[in-house]
Amino acid sequence: MCLKITGGENMKRLALFLTIVFILVLSGCMNLPTSTGKLTVYLTDAVLPISSVQKLDVTIDTIRLMSDTEDASVVVTNEATTVNLLDLIGSEMSFGTIETSGSFTQLRFEISQATITVNNEEYELTINSSSLEYPFTEPLVISADTTLILDFDLSNSIKVVGSGDNPSEFHMTPVIHLRHGHLYDVIGRVVNDTDGVPSALVALFDTNESTVVAATFTHRDSNKWQAGEFKFCKIEPGDYEIRVFLKETYQNWSDSSDVLTATPDATKAVTVDYKEVNVGDIVTQNQ
Repeated sequence: MCLKITGGENMKRLALFLTIVFILVLSGCMNLPTSTGKLTVYLTDAVLPISSVQKLDVTIDTIRLMSDTEDASVVVTNEATTVNLLDLIGSEMSFGTIETSGSFTQLRFEISQATITVNNEEYELTINSSSLEYPFTEPLVISADTTLILDFDLSNSIKVVGSGDNPSEFHMTPVIHLRHGHLYDVIGRVVNDTDGVPSALVALFDTNESTVVAATFTHRDSNKWQAGEFKFCKIEPGDYEIRVFLKETYQNWSDSSDVLTATPDATKAVTVDYKEVNVGDIVTQNQ
C-alpha cells in the first residue's frame, strides 16, 4: 500500500490510505444456479484525513456482473453517480437492488471522471483505465445468501506530479482486495485519557498473517460521531490486532507501507466472532 508522491513535504503527507469498499449482498432462496437472487451494491469507507484535501469526486457510470457469455452479463446499475469519497468514512452508500441469477466470472466498473480538490484548487484525477475489472477466483453463482466485499485500495496507485505546493497532475490506478462470507462491523473510540482523538490512523491487522485487513481514521466531533470514534465495515470472523497511530506519528511517514513496521501509539486485540464488535475505548500512550 504505497502512495507515490513527488514534490514538497505537504504533498508527501497528502494521503496514506484511500479505500473504497463495494459490498455485494447476494440473496437467494433456492440452492440452484437458475434461481433468482437479490443483489444489493454499497459503497463505503473512503479514507483521506489531511485537511488540505477538501473533496475527491469519482463518477461511476456503470457496474456490471460479467459472465463467460456476453449476453448473460447483468447490469447492476447504469445510472451515473458522482460520489465524494471523503463523505463515506465509516459509512455505506447503496447502489440499489436487482433480481438476478446465474454464474458470473468478474465485476466491471466504468468510471468516466474523477477530480481531487486540494487547498481549494480542483485537479483532474487521471484514471489509467476507465474500465476497472475484478475477476473472481471461482465463478460467482447467485443462489444462496452471501456477502462479497470488493475493497479498492487507491493509495497503492495514486501519484502526484509536480513540485512543492504546486502539483500539476494526479494519477490513479485502483488496486482491489477481496473479503467475503459472514462479515461484521468493528467499532471503537481512540482517546487520550478521556478525550476523543480525531484524525488518528487505525489499522486492523490479521494476527496470523501480519497483514493490514482494513484501515480508517477517527472522526472529529459531529452530529453523527463522537471525537475519536472509528468503524471498520464488514470484517470476516477471526483474530485481529488494532494498531493506532497518532497524526504526529503517521504524518512523517514517507509512504503508507510504513504502517507495517512503525511502532503504534496504542494496540488492542480483538476477536470477531459472528457478531458486531465494540472494542470500547483505546487509550493512546503518546501525548
